[in-house]
Amino acid sequence: MRTKFTTCFSLLIILMGLAIVPGFSSKAEAAGFALYEWGARGNALGGAMVAKADDPSAIAWNPAGITQLEGTHISAGVAMIAPKMNLTTTVNGVSTKNAMTENVFFVPNSYITHQINDNVWLGVGMFTRFGLGTEFDENWDGRYASYNTAIESYSFNPNLAYKFNDYISFAAGIEIMKVRADLRKKIDSTGASNPATDVDQRLRVDGFTPGFNAAIHVTPNEQWSLGLSWRSKMNHRATGSASYTMPNNAAPPANRFNDSDVSMNMNTPHMIFGGVEYKPMKNLSIEFDAIYSMWSDYSAIDYYFDKSTAIGVNNYTADKKWNDVWRFEVGVEYLPIEDLALRAGYFYDQSPIPDSYVDYMLPTNDRQNVSLGVGWKYKSFSVDAAYNYMWMADRNIEARPADNIVATEIRNSRTHIVSLDMGFEF
Repeated sequence: MRTKFTTCFSLLIILMGLAIVPGFSSKAEAAGFALYEWGARGNALGGAMVAKADDPSAIAWNPAGITQLEGTHISAGVAMIAPKMNLTTTVNGVSTKNAMTENVFFVPNSYITHQINDNVWLGVGMFTRFGLGTEFDENWDGRYASYNTAIESYSFNPNLAYKFNDYISFAAGIEIMKVRADLRKKIDSTGASNPATDVDQRLRVDGFTPGFNAAIHVTPNEQWSLGLSWRSKMNHRATGSASYTMPNNAAPPANRFNDSDVSMNMNTPHMIFGGVEYKPMKNLSIEFDAIYSMWSDYSAIDYYFDKSTAIGVNNYTADKKWNDVWRFEVGVEYLPIEDLALRAGYFYDQSPIPDSYVDYMLPTNDRQNVSLGVGWKYKSFSVDAAYNYMWMADRNIEARPADNIVATEIRNSRTHIVSLDMGFEF
C-alpha cells in the first residue's frame, strides 16, 4: 500500500513539475485563441464544469465551488493536443496545396485547495487560458503574412472562497498571466516574391500581466446547482527583440532591417461563465454551460520598435476588430458504481474572427467537439482521462494584398486531444 501511494504521489509531482516548466504551456488551434483544457474531467464533459465545480479544477471554471471540498486537495495533469489543417492557396491563377505542420502541443494544469475553517477556503491554480500555434513551410504562398506563430500564456491564480451558508458561496482571486510570443514571417525585399531574396523577420517578446476574477456558486437543493464566474480583460505589454536575417548573409539596405528592441501591446477579453447542473438521480448529472467572450476587447496588436530604422518604421498596428462570441457546452456524468465515473460531452464554439480580418496567425472558424472520459477513485487517490475529437467548419479567405493575404481555402481541420490528471485529497 505504501509503495503504491509513493508511486502515485511521485507521478503527481512529475506532472506538477511539467506544469510549471517555462515553455511547456500550449500553443494550439482555438476559436479565438482561448483554451479551455483545464482538466481531464472538464475535457470529458465538454467543459461543462461551471455549476458542478466540485474538484480542484473549479479554480479555473468557478472557484466559488471549492467550498464543496473538505480538507486539502491537490491535482495535476496535462492535455496533449494534435491539430491538423489543409489549405489551398491561389496566386496568379495557380493553386497550391499546403498543410499546417503537424505538432503535438501540451497544456499542463495543477491545482491545490485547502479548507481554512468552516467558512473560508484557499485555492491556487496554474493553467493556460490563451495560446495558439500555426506553422507552415517557410516558403509557402502566405509567408509574407506569417509562416510560424506561437503565442503562449500561463496563469497563476490564487483565490479565496467564502461559504456564506449551506447554499451560497462566493470567491475572488488575482490572476498573474505570463505571455510569450514568437512571430515569424518573410519580407519581400525586392518585390519579386522570390524566396531567395526574402528577409526573415522574427519578433520575440514576453511579459507579465495582472487580472482579476470573481465567482458565485449556488446549490438550492440536492438536485440543482448554479454557477456564475467572471474573468477580467487583461492589458498585456510584452517586451523583447526584433531580428532580421538577410538572404545569403547579404548586407541590409540602408536604414532598413536593423535588429531592434520591440514592445507589443494587446488585450485579452472579459469572459463570463454560466452553468446549470441537474441531477435526476444521485449517480447521474447533466450540465449546460455558456461562456460569453468579449473579443471586441482584442481590437488590435500594437508594435513599437526601439529603432526607427527597423523595417523602416518605429511603430505598427495590426487591426483585429474581432466580435464578441458564445461557447455552448453540455456534459453528462454517470457513476455505475461509487468510485467509477463515465463521462461524455459536447461543445459548440463560435469564431470571433470576421472574414475581413482572418489571417494565417489564426485561420480558424466555428468549432464543434465531442468527448468521452472516465474517472476512477481509490481511497484518497483519483485519476481522470479524456479523449476529445474536435472539428472546424471549412472557410474561404479572400485575397487582401494590403495584408499579404492570398486567396485561401481551408479544409479538413481536425484536432485530437488526450488528457490525463491525477489527484490526492487528505
